[in-house]
Amino acid sequence: MKIGFLPLDSRPCTYDFPVQLARQAGAEVILPPNGYISEYRQPSDTKKNIKWLKAIAPRCDCLVISAEQLIHGGLIQSRNARLTEDEQRAALGALEAIKHDTPSVKIFLSTVLMRTSISTVDEQTRIWWEKMNEYSHLRYLAHSGANEEILRAYESLEKEIPENVVASYLNARRVNHELNRACIELAAKNVVDTLFILQEDCAPERIHWLEQRVLMEDIEKNGLQDRTFLFNGTDEAACELMQKALHPEGAQAEVVWLSEQNNFIANYEDRPFIENVEGHMRAVNIRNRAGAKRVICILPPKQKQGEASEPRIGNAVDYTAEELKAICEKIRTMTEQGRNCYLLDVDFANGGNVRLLEALGQTMPVSELWGYSAWNTASNSLGTLLSQLLASPENTPSNQAFTYERMLDDGVYQSIVRREVTKQVRDSGEDVFNIKNTRQTEAWLREAFQNQRPLLNRIFGGNIPEFEAKMRWNRLFEAEIFVSGHRPVYL
Repeated sequence: MKIGFLPLDSRPCTYDFPVQLARQAGAEVILPPNGYISEYRQPSDTKKNIKWLKAIAPRCDCLVISAEQLIHGGLIQSRNARLTEDEQRAALGALEAIKHDTPSVKIFLSTVLMRTSISTVDEQTRIWWEKMNEYSHLRYLAHSGANEEILRAYESLEKEIPENVVASYLNARRVNHELNRACIELAAKNVVDTLFILQEDCAPERIHWLEQRVLMEDIEKNGLQDRTFLFNGTDEAACELMQKALHPEGAQAEVVWLSEQNNFIANYEDRPFIENVEGHMRAVNIRNRAGAKRVICILPPKQKQGEASEPRIGNAVDYTAEELKAICEKIRTMTEQGRNCYLLDVDFANGGNVRLLEALGQTMPVSELWGYSAWNTASNSLGTLLSQLLASPENTPSNQAFTYERMLDDGVYQSIVRREVTKQVRDSGEDVFNIKNTRQTEAWLREAFQNQRPLLNRIFGGNIPEFEAKMRWNRLFEAEIFVSGHRPVYL
Protein backbone atom coordinates (compact mmCIF):
# COMPACT_ATOMS: atom_id res chain seq x y z
CA MET A 1 0.00 0.00 0.00
CA LYS A 2 1.18 3.53 -0.82
CA ILE A 3 0.38 6.13 1.82
CA GLY A 4 0.82 9.87 1.31
CA PHE A 5 1.58 11.42 4.69
CA LEU A 6 1.22 15.04 5.81
CA PRO A 7 2.30 14.96 9.48
CA LEU A 8 1.20 17.18 12.35
CA ASP A 9 4.74 18.57 12.70
CA SER A 10 8.35 17.39 12.64
CA ARG A 11 8.74 15.90 16.12
CA PRO A 12 9.83 12.23 16.28
CA CYS A 13 6.48 11.15 17.76
CA THR A 14 4.44 12.74 14.98
CA TYR A 15 6.82 12.33 12.03
CA ASP A 16 9.06 9.30 12.61
CA PHE A 17 6.92 6.93 14.71
CA PRO A 18 4.05 6.67 12.20
CA VAL A 19 6.43 6.05 9.30
CA GLN A 20 8.55 3.53 11.20
CA LEU A 21 5.49 1.47 12.12
CA ALA A 22 3.91 1.77 8.66
CA ARG A 23 7.11 0.60 6.98
CA GLN A 24 7.35 -2.21 9.50
CA ALA A 25 3.88 -3.28 8.34
CA GLY A 26 5.02 -3.26 4.71
CA ALA A 27 3.73 0.12 3.53
CA GLU A 28 5.43 2.57 1.22
CA VAL A 29 5.12 6.05 2.73
CA ILE A 30 5.44 9.14 0.56
CA LEU A 31 6.63 12.12 2.60
CA PRO A 32 6.79 15.85 1.83
CA PRO A 33 10.13 16.96 0.38
CA ASN A 34 12.83 17.96 2.86
CA GLY A 35 12.14 21.39 4.30
CA TYR A 36 8.38 21.34 3.70
CA ILE A 37 7.53 20.55 7.35
CA SER A 38 8.98 23.34 9.46
CA GLU A 39 10.29 23.08 13.00
CA TYR A 40 8.93 24.28 16.34
CA ARG A 41 7.63 27.87 16.09
CA GLN A 42 8.09 28.30 12.35
CA PRO A 43 4.96 27.44 10.32
CA SER A 44 5.18 25.31 7.20
CA ASP A 45 4.25 26.76 3.84
CA THR A 46 0.69 25.44 3.60
CA LYS A 47 0.33 26.32 -0.08
CA LYS A 48 3.36 24.19 -0.95
CA ASN A 49 1.98 21.32 1.12
CA ILE A 50 -1.41 21.48 -0.61
CA LYS A 51 0.24 21.55 -4.04
CA TRP A 52 2.35 18.54 -3.05
CA LEU A 53 -0.70 16.59 -1.80
CA LYS A 54 -2.57 17.19 -5.05
CA ALA A 55 0.46 16.02 -7.04
CA ILE A 56 0.96 12.74 -5.16
CA ALA A 57 -2.71 11.77 -4.60
CA PRO A 58 -3.08 9.85 -7.91
CA ARG A 59 -0.11 7.65 -6.90
CA CYS A 60 -1.50 6.82 -3.45
CA ASP A 61 -3.97 4.32 -2.08
CA CYS A 62 -4.68 6.63 0.82
CA LEU A 63 -3.65 9.91 2.41
CA VAL A 64 -3.06 10.39 6.13
CA ILE A 65 -3.39 14.09 6.82
CA SER A 66 -3.21 16.40 9.81
CA ALA A 67 -5.74 19.21 9.43
CA GLU A 68 -3.59 21.45 11.64
CA GLN A 69 -0.59 21.02 9.33
CA LEU A 70 -2.75 21.41 6.24
CA ILE A 71 -4.42 24.60 7.42
CA HIS A 72 -2.03 26.27 9.88
CA GLY A 73 1.37 24.74 9.18
CA GLY A 74 1.67 22.88 12.48
CA LEU A 75 0.14 22.16 15.87
CA ILE A 76 1.65 25.09 17.77
CA GLN A 77 0.69 27.41 14.92
CA SER A 78 -2.93 26.23 15.09
CA ARG A 79 -3.19 27.61 18.62
CA ASN A 80 -2.52 31.11 17.31
CA ALA A 81 -5.40 31.13 14.81
CA ARG A 82 -3.76 33.22 12.10
CA LEU A 83 -6.58 32.36 9.69
CA THR A 84 -10.26 33.23 9.69
CA GLU A 85 -12.98 30.58 9.48
CA ASP A 86 -13.49 31.41 5.78
CA GLU A 87 -9.78 31.02 5.04
CA GLN A 88 -9.79 27.69 6.86
CA ARG A 89 -12.70 26.39 4.83
CA ALA A 90 -11.07 27.51 1.60
CA ALA A 91 -7.92 25.56 2.51
CA LEU A 92 -9.98 22.50 3.46
CA GLY A 93 -11.46 22.72 -0.01
CA ALA A 94 -8.20 21.18 -1.20
CA LEU A 95 -9.38 17.85 0.20
CA GLU A 96 -12.63 18.08 -1.74
CA ALA A 97 -10.63 18.83 -4.89
CA ILE A 98 -8.35 15.85 -4.28
CA LYS A 99 -11.30 13.52 -3.73
CA HIS A 100 -13.03 14.87 -6.84
CA ASP A 101 -9.96 14.39 -9.03
CA THR A 102 -8.94 11.04 -7.47
CA PRO A 103 -12.11 9.35 -6.17
CA SER A 104 -10.26 6.11 -5.39
CA VAL A 105 -7.93 7.65 -2.82
CA LYS A 106 -9.04 7.25 0.79
CA ILE A 107 -8.48 10.19 3.11
CA PHE A 108 -7.72 9.56 6.78
CA LEU A 109 -7.87 12.90 8.59
CA SER A 110 -7.02 14.01 12.11
CA THR A 111 -7.95 17.28 13.76
CA VAL A 112 -7.17 18.54 17.25
CA LEU A 113 -9.70 19.84 19.74
CA MET A 114 -7.60 22.60 21.26
CA ARG A 115 -5.98 22.10 24.66
CA THR A 116 -7.47 23.89 27.64
CA SER A 117 -4.50 26.22 27.98
CA ILE A 118 -1.98 28.03 25.76
CA SER A 119 1.32 26.83 24.30
CA THR A 120 4.39 26.95 26.53
CA VAL A 121 7.17 28.36 24.35
CA ASP A 122 9.18 30.29 26.97
CA GLU A 123 9.34 30.91 30.72
CA GLN A 124 6.77 33.73 30.56
CA THR A 125 4.13 31.68 28.77
CA ARG A 126 4.67 28.95 31.37
CA ILE A 127 3.23 31.37 33.95
CA TRP A 128 0.19 32.18 31.81
CA TRP A 129 -0.22 28.47 30.98
CA GLU A 130 -1.08 27.78 34.62
CA LYS A 131 -3.44 30.74 34.92
CA MET A 132 -5.19 29.98 31.63
CA ASN A 133 -5.87 26.44 32.84
CA GLU A 134 -7.72 27.87 35.81
CA TYR A 135 -9.42 30.45 33.59
CA SER A 136 -10.73 27.65 31.37
CA HIS A 137 -12.16 25.86 34.41
CA LEU A 138 -13.87 28.96 35.80
CA ARG A 139 -15.21 29.98 32.39
CA TYR A 140 -16.77 26.54 31.95
CA LEU A 141 -18.41 26.76 35.38
CA ALA A 142 -19.54 30.32 34.71
CA HIS A 143 -21.33 29.11 31.58
CA SER A 144 -22.84 26.12 33.39
CA GLY A 145 -24.91 27.80 36.10
CA ALA A 146 -22.16 28.69 38.59
CA ASN A 147 -22.81 30.45 41.89
CA GLU A 148 -21.84 34.05 42.70
CA GLU A 149 -18.55 33.07 44.33
CA ILE A 150 -17.33 31.30 41.21
CA LEU A 151 -18.50 34.16 39.00
CA ARG A 152 -16.50 36.63 41.11
CA ALA A 153 -13.41 34.40 40.93
CA TYR A 154 -13.81 34.14 37.16
CA GLU A 155 -14.13 37.91 36.71
CA SER A 156 -11.16 38.54 39.01
CA LEU A 157 -8.90 36.11 37.16
CA GLU A 158 -9.95 37.53 33.79
CA LYS A 159 -8.73 40.95 34.95
CA GLU A 160 -5.43 39.50 36.20
CA ILE A 161 -4.46 37.91 32.88
CA PRO A 162 -3.36 40.33 30.12
CA GLU A 163 -6.27 41.15 27.83
CA ASN A 164 -4.35 40.17 24.70
CA VAL A 165 -3.60 36.70 26.14
CA VAL A 166 -7.30 36.06 26.85
CA ALA A 167 -8.46 37.51 23.52
CA SER A 168 -5.94 35.48 21.53
CA TYR A 169 -6.90 32.32 23.43
CA LEU A 170 -10.65 32.72 22.89
CA ASN A 171 -10.22 33.61 19.22
CA ALA A 172 -8.02 30.55 18.67
CA ARG A 173 -10.63 28.36 20.36
CA ARG A 174 -13.39 29.74 18.17
CA VAL A 175 -11.43 29.27 14.94
CA ASN A 176 -10.26 25.78 15.88
CA HIS A 177 -13.77 24.74 16.89
CA GLU A 178 -15.00 25.73 13.46
CA LEU A 179 -12.18 23.69 11.91
CA ASN A 180 -13.30 20.63 13.90
CA ARG A 181 -16.88 21.11 12.70
CA ALA A 182 -15.78 21.62 9.09
CA CYS A 183 -13.85 18.34 9.24
CA ILE A 184 -17.00 16.56 10.40
CA GLU A 185 -18.80 18.05 7.40
CA LEU A 186 -16.16 16.54 5.11
CA ALA A 187 -16.75 13.14 6.70
CA ALA A 188 -20.50 13.58 6.19
CA LYS A 189 -19.85 14.34 2.49
CA ASN A 190 -17.69 11.19 2.21
CA VAL A 191 -14.68 13.29 1.28
CA VAL A 192 -13.00 11.97 4.42
CA ASP A 193 -13.22 8.22 5.04
CA THR A 194 -12.10 8.25 8.68
CA LEU A 195 -11.81 11.22 11.03
CA PHE A 196 -10.09 11.35 14.40
CA ILE A 197 -10.88 14.34 16.63
CA LEU A 198 -8.19 14.37 19.28
CA GLN A 199 -8.78 16.16 22.55
CA GLU A 200 -5.43 17.70 23.41
CA ASP A 201 -4.17 18.34 26.97
CA CYS A 202 -7.14 19.03 29.21
CA ALA A 203 -8.89 18.22 32.50
CA PRO A 204 -12.51 17.64 33.50
CA GLU A 205 -14.89 20.60 33.60
CA ARG A 206 -12.99 22.93 31.31
CA ILE A 207 -14.14 25.11 28.43
CA HIS A 208 -13.55 22.34 25.88
CA TRP A 209 -16.50 20.36 27.30
CA LEU A 210 -18.83 22.95 25.77
CA GLU A 211 -17.17 22.39 22.39
CA GLN A 212 -17.18 18.60 22.72
CA ARG A 213 -20.92 18.67 23.27
CA VAL A 214 -21.46 20.44 19.94
CA LEU A 215 -19.10 18.12 18.06
CA MET A 216 -20.76 14.97 19.41
CA GLU A 217 -24.13 16.34 18.33
CA ASP A 218 -22.71 16.91 14.82
CA ILE A 219 -21.33 13.36 14.70
CA GLU A 220 -24.59 11.77 15.84
CA LYS A 221 -26.76 13.97 13.62
CA ASN A 222 -24.81 12.80 10.57
CA GLY A 223 -24.66 9.15 11.65
CA LEU A 224 -20.86 9.14 11.68
CA GLN A 225 -20.25 7.17 14.88
CA ASP A 226 -18.41 4.40 12.98
CA ARG A 227 -16.16 6.75 10.98
CA THR A 228 -15.58 9.72 13.28
CA PHE A 229 -14.03 9.27 16.70
CA LEU A 230 -13.42 11.73 19.55
CA PHE A 231 -11.16 10.87 22.47
CA ASN A 232 -8.14 12.10 24.41
CA GLY A 233 -4.81 12.18 22.61
CA THR A 234 -3.14 14.08 19.74
CA ASP A 235 0.42 13.13 18.82
CA GLU A 236 -0.35 9.42 18.32
CA ALA A 237 -3.11 9.97 15.75
CA ALA A 238 -1.03 9.42 12.61
CA CYS A 239 0.33 6.13 13.97
CA GLU A 240 -3.21 4.88 14.49
CA LEU A 241 -4.61 6.18 11.21
CA MET A 242 -1.83 4.57 9.19
CA GLN A 243 -2.38 1.22 10.87
CA LYS A 244 -6.15 1.56 10.43
CA ALA A 245 -5.56 2.07 6.71
CA LEU A 246 -3.21 -0.92 6.56
CA HIS A 247 -5.25 -3.23 8.79
CA PRO A 248 -8.96 -2.44 8.42
CA GLU A 249 -9.67 -5.93 9.76
CA GLY A 250 -8.02 -4.93 13.04
CA ALA A 251 -6.99 -7.61 15.51
CA GLN A 252 -7.93 -9.42 18.67
CA ALA A 253 -6.07 -8.77 21.92
CA GLU A 254 -6.74 -9.29 25.59
CA VAL A 255 -6.50 -6.28 27.88
CA VAL A 256 -4.84 -7.26 31.16
CA TRP A 257 -4.66 -4.71 33.97
CA LEU A 258 -1.51 -5.32 35.98
CA SER A 259 -3.06 -3.97 39.16
CA GLU A 260 -6.59 -3.36 40.40
CA GLN A 261 -6.72 0.39 39.76
CA ASN A 262 -8.37 0.97 36.39
CA ASN A 263 -10.90 3.64 37.29
CA PHE A 264 -8.64 6.69 37.19
CA ILE A 265 -8.50 9.89 35.15
CA ALA A 266 -5.01 10.38 33.75
CA ASN A 267 -3.22 13.71 33.96
CA TYR A 268 -4.06 16.02 31.02
CA GLU A 269 -7.22 14.02 30.23
CA ASP A 270 -10.89 14.53 30.99
CA ARG A 271 -12.47 11.08 31.36
CA PRO A 272 -11.70 7.73 33.02
CA PHE A 273 -8.76 6.18 31.21
CA ILE A 274 -10.67 2.95 30.66
CA GLU A 275 -13.02 4.94 28.38
CA ASN A 276 -10.04 6.05 26.30
CA VAL A 277 -8.81 2.46 26.11
CA GLU A 278 -12.20 1.37 24.78
CA GLY A 279 -12.46 4.36 22.42
CA HIS A 280 -9.02 3.99 20.86
CA MET A 281 -9.43 0.22 20.49
CA ARG A 282 -12.79 0.65 18.78
CA ALA A 283 -11.34 3.27 16.43
CA VAL A 284 -8.61 0.91 15.16
CA ASN A 285 -10.82 -2.21 15.39
CA ILE A 286 -8.90 -4.05 18.11
CA ARG A 287 -11.33 -6.32 19.93
CA ASN A 288 -10.81 -7.26 23.57
CA ARG A 289 -10.91 -11.08 23.71
CA ALA A 290 -10.02 -13.23 26.70
CA GLY A 291 -7.26 -15.68 25.86
CA ALA A 292 -6.13 -13.86 22.70
CA LYS A 293 -2.51 -14.45 21.71
CA ARG A 294 -1.74 -10.73 21.84
CA VAL A 295 -1.93 -9.15 25.29
CA ILE A 296 -2.12 -5.44 26.14
CA CYS A 297 -0.58 -5.30 29.62
CA ILE A 298 -1.55 -2.02 31.30
CA LEU A 299 0.28 -0.71 34.36
CA PRO A 300 -2.05 1.90 35.91
CA PRO A 301 -1.05 4.18 38.78
CA LYS A 302 -1.26 2.55 42.18
CA GLN A 303 -3.41 5.46 43.34
CA LYS A 304 -3.14 8.75 41.43
CA GLN A 305 -1.03 9.36 38.34
CA GLY A 306 2.11 11.37 39.04
CA GLU A 307 4.81 12.92 36.85
CA ALA A 308 7.67 10.66 35.79
CA SER A 309 10.30 13.37 36.15
CA GLU A 310 9.48 14.06 39.80
CA PRO A 311 11.72 12.38 42.43
CA ARG A 312 9.98 9.19 43.59
CA ILE A 313 12.21 7.64 46.29
CA GLY A 314 10.16 6.64 49.30
CA ASN A 315 6.89 7.92 47.88
CA ALA A 316 4.11 6.12 49.74
CA VAL A 317 1.78 5.98 46.72
CA ASP A 318 4.29 4.17 44.49
CA TYR A 319 4.45 0.45 43.84
CA THR A 320 6.78 -1.42 46.19
CA ALA A 321 9.65 -3.53 44.89
CA GLU A 322 7.67 -6.65 45.78
CA GLU A 323 4.63 -5.42 43.85
CA LEU A 324 6.72 -4.62 40.78
CA LYS A 325 8.36 -8.05 40.96
CA ALA A 326 4.93 -9.73 41.05
CA ILE A 327 3.80 -7.64 38.06
CA CYS A 328 6.89 -8.65 36.07
CA GLU A 329 6.36 -12.31 36.96
CA LYS A 330 2.85 -12.02 35.56
CA ILE A 331 4.23 -10.70 32.27
CA ARG A 332 6.88 -13.43 32.17
CA THR A 333 4.28 -16.14 32.76
CA MET A 334 2.17 -14.92 29.84
CA THR A 335 5.29 -14.74 27.66
CA GLU A 336 6.27 -18.30 28.57
CA GLN A 337 2.78 -19.38 27.55
CA GLY A 338 3.60 -18.17 24.04
CA ARG A 339 1.61 -14.95 24.22
CA ASN A 340 2.78 -11.66 22.68
CA CYS A 341 2.89 -9.05 25.44
CA TYR A 342 2.74 -5.30 24.78
CA LEU A 343 3.42 -3.21 27.90
CA LEU A 344 1.54 0.07 28.34
CA ASP A 345 2.98 1.93 31.33
CA VAL A 346 0.67 4.75 32.44
CA ASP A 347 1.80 4.79 36.07
CA PHE A 348 3.10 8.31 35.46
CA ALA A 349 2.50 11.02 32.89
CA ASN A 350 5.40 12.19 30.72
CA GLY A 351 7.49 9.08 31.06
CA GLY A 352 7.70 5.52 32.26
CA ASN A 353 8.38 3.83 35.57
CA VAL A 354 12.08 2.96 35.27
CA ARG A 355 11.84 0.81 38.39
CA LEU A 356 9.39 -1.36 36.46
CA LEU A 357 11.78 -1.61 33.50
CA GLU A 358 14.62 -2.45 35.86
CA ALA A 359 12.55 -5.17 37.57
CA LEU A 360 11.43 -6.52 34.20
CA GLY A 361 15.03 -6.75 32.98
CA GLN A 362 15.86 -8.83 36.06
CA THR A 363 12.85 -11.11 35.45
CA MET A 364 13.00 -11.83 31.70
CA PRO A 365 14.88 -10.68 28.60
CA VAL A 366 13.21 -7.45 27.50
CA SER A 367 13.76 -8.62 23.92
CA GLU A 368 10.82 -10.98 24.53
CA LEU A 369 8.49 -8.01 24.98
CA TRP A 370 6.63 -7.23 21.74
CA GLY A 371 5.99 -3.56 22.50
CA TYR A 372 6.37 -0.83 25.11
CA SER A 373 4.97 2.68 25.44
CA ALA A 374 5.10 5.23 28.26
CA TRP A 375 5.52 8.72 26.83
CA ASN A 376 3.70 12.02 27.37
CA THR A 377 -0.02 11.51 28.14
CA ALA A 378 -1.67 8.16 28.79
CA SER A 379 -3.60 8.29 25.51
CA ASN A 380 -0.46 9.23 23.54
CA SER A 381 1.14 6.07 24.93
CA LEU A 382 -2.01 4.02 24.35
CA GLY A 383 -2.39 4.95 20.68
CA THR A 384 1.28 4.28 19.96
CA LEU A 385 1.14 0.85 21.58
CA LEU A 386 -2.03 -0.15 19.74
CA SER A 387 -0.35 0.91 16.49
CA GLN A 388 2.72 -1.17 17.27
CA LEU A 389 0.47 -4.13 18.02
CA LEU A 390 -1.14 -3.88 14.58
CA ALA A 391 2.21 -3.32 12.87
CA SER A 392 3.97 -6.35 14.39
CA PRO A 393 2.69 -9.77 13.30
CA GLU A 394 6.23 -10.93 14.16
CA ASN A 395 8.73 -9.63 16.71
CA THR A 396 11.18 -8.69 13.97
CA PRO A 397 14.48 -6.84 14.56
CA SER A 398 12.67 -3.69 13.40
CA ASN A 399 9.94 -4.17 15.99
CA GLN A 400 12.50 -4.89 18.71
CA ALA A 401 14.40 -1.74 17.74
CA PHE A 402 11.24 0.34 18.09
CA THR A 403 10.57 -1.22 21.51
CA TYR A 404 14.14 -0.51 22.66
CA GLU A 405 13.84 3.09 21.49
CA ARG A 406 10.69 3.51 23.52
CA MET A 407 12.42 2.12 26.61
CA LEU A 408 15.39 4.45 26.15
CA ASP A 409 13.20 7.45 25.34
CA ASP A 410 9.90 7.02 27.21
CA GLY A 411 11.55 5.34 30.17
CA VAL A 412 15.11 6.51 30.78
CA TYR A 413 15.17 9.86 28.96
CA GLN A 414 11.82 11.21 30.10
CA SER A 415 12.10 9.97 33.69
CA ILE A 416 15.77 10.66 34.47
CA VAL A 417 17.93 12.16 31.73
CA ARG A 418 15.59 14.99 30.79
CA ARG A 419 15.41 16.21 34.38
CA GLU A 420 19.20 16.23 34.75
CA VAL A 421 19.87 18.02 31.46
CA THR A 422 17.08 20.54 32.12
CA LYS A 423 18.84 21.52 35.35
CA GLN A 424 22.15 21.97 33.53
CA VAL A 425 20.52 24.13 30.86
CA ARG A 426 18.79 26.31 33.45
CA ASP A 427 21.98 26.61 35.52
CA SER A 428 23.76 27.87 32.39
CA GLY A 429 21.21 30.69 32.08
CA GLU A 430 19.42 29.27 29.03
CA ASP A 431 15.67 29.18 28.46
CA VAL A 432 14.77 25.47 28.32
CA PHE A 433 11.97 26.26 25.85
CA ASN A 434 14.32 28.05 23.45
CA ILE A 435 17.82 26.61 23.77
CA LYS A 436 20.51 28.45 21.83
CA ASN A 437 23.55 26.28 22.55
CA THR A 438 22.24 22.97 21.23
CA ARG A 439 25.75 21.54 20.80
CA GLN A 440 26.49 21.88 24.51
CA THR A 441 23.05 20.58 25.42
CA GLU A 442 23.52 17.47 23.28
CA ALA A 443 26.90 16.90 24.97
CA TRP A 444 25.12 17.00 28.34
CA LEU A 445 22.50 14.65 26.92
CA ARG A 446 25.13 12.08 25.92
CA GLU A 447 26.88 12.43 29.26
CA ALA A 448 23.64 11.93 31.20
CA PHE A 449 22.90 8.72 29.29
CA GLN A 450 26.45 7.54 29.89
CA ASN A 451 25.90 8.05 33.62
CA GLN A 452 22.90 5.72 33.40
CA ARG A 453 24.89 2.78 31.98
CA PRO A 454 24.49 0.72 35.18
CA LEU A 455 20.70 1.17 35.00
CA LEU A 456 20.68 0.36 31.29
CA ASN A 457 22.67 -2.80 31.97
CA ARG A 458 20.05 -3.94 34.45
CA ILE A 459 17.20 -3.18 32.05
CA PHE A 460 18.79 -4.79 28.99
CA GLY A 461 20.48 -7.67 30.81
CA GLY A 462 23.96 -6.46 29.92
CA ASN A 463 23.10 -6.19 26.21
CA ILE A 464 22.55 -2.46 25.85
CA PRO A 465 21.67 -1.63 22.24
CA GLU A 466 23.87 0.93 20.56
CA PHE A 467 21.93 4.17 20.21
CA GLU A 468 22.24 7.87 19.49
CA ALA A 469 20.42 10.61 21.41
CA LYS A 470 19.99 14.08 19.90
CA MET A 471 17.66 17.06 20.01
CA ARG A 472 15.07 17.47 17.26
CA TRP A 473 13.81 20.90 18.32
CA ASN A 474 15.69 23.40 20.48
CA ARG A 475 13.91 22.30 23.64
CA LEU A 476 14.03 19.24 25.91
CA PHE A 477 10.38 18.15 25.96
CA GLU A 478 11.30 15.45 23.45
CA ALA A 479 14.51 13.88 22.19
CA GLU A 480 15.50 12.00 19.04
CA ILE A 481 16.64 8.53 20.11
CA PHE A 482 17.36 5.78 17.58
CA VAL A 483 19.19 2.49 18.00
CA SER A 484 21.95 1.49 15.60
CA GLY A 485 20.61 0.53 12.18
CA HIS A 486 17.25 2.22 12.81
CA ARG A 487 17.78 5.62 11.20
CA PRO A 488 15.52 8.62 11.82
CA VAL A 489 12.91 9.29 9.16
CA TYR A 490 13.15 13.08 9.45
CA LEU A 491 16.47 14.26 8.02
